[in-house]
Amino acid sequence: MLDETVSDRWTVRAHPEAAPEAVIERFGGGYRLSRWSPTDDEPVRLGVFTSPELAETAWWRSVDRERNQGRRTMSARRTGLEDA
Repeated sequence: MLDETVSDRWTVRAHPEAAPEAVIERFGGGYRLSRWSPTDDEPVRLGVFTSPELAETAWWRSVDRERNQGRRTMSARRTGLEDA
């Protein structure tokens, strides 16, 4: 879920009571997605997207990939790169 904390800044949470997992900020003409962690000195930048909703979708897809639940593409299957 997207939670607007201040104007032009959102946090991504799994549910309303969950801790923030990522931050989306207005950046130029887009929205920058960053991994949020209280232990990191600097946030990990994950890309710039055209809307907060697309950035949130990208976040959950990256979480799925980390858990090996992402879908494999045809080109990855053909080249064997999904195991790299």
